[in-house]
Amino acid sequence: MKYTKLNRTIHNWLSIFVALPLLLVMVSGMFLLLKKDVDWIQPPSVRGESDATPKISHADMLAAVNAVEQTKGLKWSDFDRIDYKTDRGMVKFMTLDGWEVQVDTTNGKILSVKERRSDFFEKLHDGTYFGEWMKYYILIPSAIFLFTLWITGLYMFIYPYFKRVSNKRNKKLKSEEGKV
Repeated sequence: MKYTKLNRTIHNWLSIFVALPLLLVMVSGMFLLLKKDVDWIQPPSVRGESDATPKISHADMLAAVNAVEQTKGLKWSDFDRIDYKTDRGMVKFMTLDGWEVQVDTTNGKILSVKERRSDFFEKLHDGTYFGEWMKYYILIPSAIFLFTLWITGLYMFIYPYFKRVSNKRNKKLKSEEGKV
């Protein structure tokens, strides 16, 4: 089998296996690119009263968060993560089920309570939404196949130009040999 035919066959078959994982990564990546621009994906950070040193205790912040229906009764260990935004004078409490509560560090006032979907899109993007196996057995091989598609596609793009130049050179050499 000629190399160009083998190259095209490899390119065609790998594209079938890469199509769905690539679609998943592209669509989730598009949402992640827009997360700071679209409030539906990730709530905007609201500024607190002051960006000075926090004036309320951790216990008061947790009490303020527990006053919210979506986070009622949660302990420190029940949160997925807690982000201190010192430059904005607030703390973000993120729950495991996708809620974000922003608390002012000056007075303990609740600044925002919204659903945070960006974490869902991140889990889709890296495959962990489906389980760790997805990352290792589907997405990494797909990345390798995609790189192979890039190489074979580049070859298919460049080869005709290379062949055309080679044919012109051979034609020129043959015509020069005929003159001698």
